[in-house]
Amino acid sequence: MALFKRLMLGFALLMSFAAVAHAQSPNSRINLLVMSDDADPDTVPRNNRIFNRVQLQLSEYLNTRGFQVYDETSLALGITQTARVRRRDAELIEIARAVSTPVDAMVVYQIYASARRAVAADIRFPEIRIAGRVLNVRSGQFIAAFEVGGFQLPALPNPCSAECLLETVGTQSRVLAADLGAAIAQKLEGFARPSGGAAAVGKDGIVLGGGAGGGAAPVAAGGDGCNNLPTDFVIQLRDFTATEVDRVESEFVRWGCYRAHRATQMTSTSADFFYSTSADSARLTRNFRLMLELVGLNGQVTFSGNRLVVSKVATR
Repeated sequence: MALFKRLMLGFALLMSFAAVAHAQSPNSRINLLVMSDDADPDTVPRNNRIFNRVQLQLSEYLNTRGFQVYDETSLALGITQTARVRRRDAELIEIARAVSTPVDAMVVYQIYASARRAVAADIRFPEIRIAGRVLNVRSGQFIAAFEVGGFQLPALPNPCSAECLLETVGTQSRVLAADLGAAIAQKLEGFARPSGGAAAVGKDGIVLGGGAGGGAAPVAAGGDGCNNLPTDFVIQLRDFTATEVDRVESEFVRWGCYRAHRATQMTSTSADFFYSTSADSARLTRNFRLMLELVGLNGQVTFSGNRLVVSKVATR
């Protein structure tokens, strides 16, 4: 009995460790929306049985890799016609940006399925190809693309009715969907987490790049909170003097998860920047609020979509 209790305790501890490891998976910071681009009349439409099997298998694989995968129908219910087929890229992007749940990236795929007849015999071979790509929802940045298919599949039964064709091709397409999910997961993980050092926490809790104390050299991505997809934000500084803009710019290049930035517009009282970071929007807005206190400026920080506006509040 004592041995049995020890075994059960060990099993419970093992399961708890596994649960903690899964909960801390870096992929859990990335929200994905899996969608089908069936505008091409040669692709399998989204109301087809083959489509359903590919959608479920692809979503399930990405989910087991730790990504937060959301169902399009559930998110878009009430704001668009969920039963529409033959939708184009523009419509898919509009839906991904319109849903209330913040979506980091959309996985868009196309299914091509057909049957090739042998030259010298009445034998048909199914041919399936699934092409997928990943886009950053906020910025529209192209992240990754991959294609599976193009190899010889077992011949179809003879005779093979429409029902037989749907089931046979559907079974093969599930295997390809898992391969596509594996490729997309690897590309997403490589894109989101390039090599980089850990982030340090500087004065007033601002997360810095570089070494201890927040040296001048920023890190590309590393430390807690830098496992999000790299995103380009529009930073707008309003009613700041040129000297204050320089001070703010010298601060935000030192923050953890910083990747790059460039000025897009400069006037005597304002500045616009294109700011690339692996930090999430919550950390970015918090850093700006703390930075205003650090440099001794009064201001307001507002955020919407991928645009962050910092407005100076002048006082006498």
